[in-house]
Formats: sequence, structure tokens, C-alpha cells
Amino acid sequence: MKNLLQKMILASAAFFFMFNIQTVKSQDFGADVVSSYVWRGTQFGTGPHIQPWMELGSGAITGGIWGSFQTNSLATDSGNELDMWISADLGPLALTVTNYSFPESNGTYSSGGVFDGDLEVSGSASLFDTVDLTVGYFTDLEALYIEAGFPLGPVGVAVGYGSDGDGAFYAGGDSGLVNLSFSGSKDIKITEDYSLPVFGSFIYNPDAESAFLVFGFSF
Repeated sequence: MKNLLQKMILASAAFFFMFNIQTVKSQDFGADVVSSYVWRGTQFGTGPHIQPWMELGSGAITGGIWGSFQTNSLATDSGNELDMWISADLGPLALTVTNYSFPESNGTYSSGGVFDGDLEVSGSASLFDTVDLTVGYFTDLEALYIEAGFPLGPVGVAVGYGSDGDGAFYAGGDSGLVNLSFSGSKDIKITEDYSLPVFGSFIYNPDAESAFLVFGFSF
């Protein structure tokens, strides 16, 4: 199943980027800098991370690459990530296939490679124009994640539930609430023509009883 989905995403990406390049309607790129990398209630790596991204869009299809690279040269753990994804906007529902890979600091892989990562199939939709619902499933790891996001006044709130398969992933081999986050953002005016977007999040993982306060900015 994993190999089949990997072949599907690679074939789709090849078609999208190579044969459909003349019909690309939009392209964009940028980066975030965050004080720490916390994903779905779990911290990866140590210290600040730089998170660059690139994407191309054509009609309802969008594909891209996203990475997270720790800046702590003394870190002994591998906190780097490089993901490839392709998404289809089907109106009320968006479907995405993501290939997650984890390179070493020099860009090599101790096992597998950039095209041999962990595959997740996810769907997202807006309910009642206020609640953003995301459901993701790792096909090989058999790990399920469900998140609902909604505004609470000026604060963005997200509630995430993780359910593990055979191994420990979100909730130590079990299931439960793994992500409660409260976020905000604002623009800091730098010049008359440019403002720096900044954001912050307080993240609590009830299952692991861990808490994080993350600050970042985008450019």
C-alpha cells in the first residue's frame, strides 16, 4: 500500500511539474522562522527552525515542497524535515497526499531517502463557515489524526485527537487529545511599504502533559 501510494504521488508530481508546467497559473515561495518546531502537539528537534516552502498551482491542483531545518549546530537529535505534497481542491473538500522525509544535517538519509518517506492521506473542509476540520491518516504507520480549528474572538483555537496504530506515534501507542493550541498573529510595520507578519502559539498536549510557547515570523 505504501509503495503504491508513493508511486502515485511521484507520478502525479512528475506530471504536474514537468508536463503541465506551461499551464501553471501561480507560483509562490517563502519561509517562516520559529523559536521551536511543534507539530500536532509534539516538538521536533531543538532550538529555532527555518521552514522554507515552495509551491505551484494550476487550476484545482497545487503541489509543493515544505521543509523544517533546525539552526542548533550542537543538537544531537535529527530535527530536520523535508516534505513533498500534492493537493486537489474539490470545492467543499480538499484532498492532500504528503510524503514526509527526515534528512540528516548534511542532506543525506540514514535510511530510505527523500522519495521513500512516510505517506499521509488527508482531507480538509470548512463546516458552518467557522470550523476547519482536518483528518489525516498515515498509511504505513496506521496513525490517525483529527483536528478542528475555530476562532474564539481574536484567538485561533485548534483541538487535535491522535490515534496510533501498531506503534507509538501520537499518543504513545494509544489514543487521546494530543494538541490544544491557542494562536494569534499581527503585522509589525517596518517601513511604509512593508510590514513583518509575526505569530505566536501556546500549545498544550494533554496526553503527554507537555506545553510549549512558540513565536515566529514570516517573510
